[in-house]
Amino acid sequence: MPAAQPRGPAGGIMQIAAVIISLAVLMCVEAASAQTTYRLSVSRHDAVADLSDADVKRILSRASKMLQRNTGFACNVTFKLKGPIRTFASPDGPIVNRDNIDAVHLVDADVTGVDFHVKLVKEIHFCRPDLPNPDGPFEGCSYSPPDFRSMILVHPNLHTAPKYPDHLLWPHEFGHLTGLGHRRDPFGHDRRALMTPCSLAEFAGLPATRVRVNRRECRRLLSGPGAQAAEAFGCPSGI
Repeated sequence: MPAAQPRGPAGGIMQIAAVIISLAVLMCVEAASAQTTYRLSVSRHDAVADLSDADVKRILSRASKMLQRNTGFACNVTFKLKGPIRTFASPDGPIVNRDNIDAVHLVDADVTGVDFHVKLVKEIHFCRPDLPNPDGPFEGCSYSPPDFRSMILVHPNLHTAPKYPDHLLWPHEFGHLTGLGHRRDPFGHDRRALMTPCSLAEFAGLPATRVRVNRRECRRLLSGPGAQAAEAFGCPSGI
């Protein structure tokens, strides 16, 4: 014989609690079991150093493992290089500014069979006009649909900070492609978040498992580029 269910306010509260717990379990299973592989093209400006397929695949492998070994649950995102590494040139050279950024984002935008495009340059001196400091400098800049589905990144050999972790920068910028903004935590509880508001350079040397994404961020990463327009994601003053 089934156990009698509590009646009245107490029973209603227990039912609500059970629903909340069930939803939490479903969200946990969703984030842990879903798996998405993203294919990307890579192009570098012909004025910066060569980069081999093996170099790029190493960055992508480390980026994938970082997400899959996320603290608390696996965010099962995998990045794969599609096709050869291309080269491009622009009239203004390998430095991105207000005048040429759209042209750089459009580089190889006609490449098919990929989910997004990566362009490697020497320096980035402009990203978006709505940022707190739009003239940078930046280590990366992402534009999502309906704009370009494109990431412009400083070449791995040319970062302003030594040992800058590209395996964190690339998925961080990918997060912006999926609509993620930066974490806002003045008390520093999210200092090791992948979507930190400022430089990832302080993470250099940290084990991949010490860098974190939360479940909301993971769901967005799994949903892919263009799922939602990205909010302004500049580094706020004083941080």
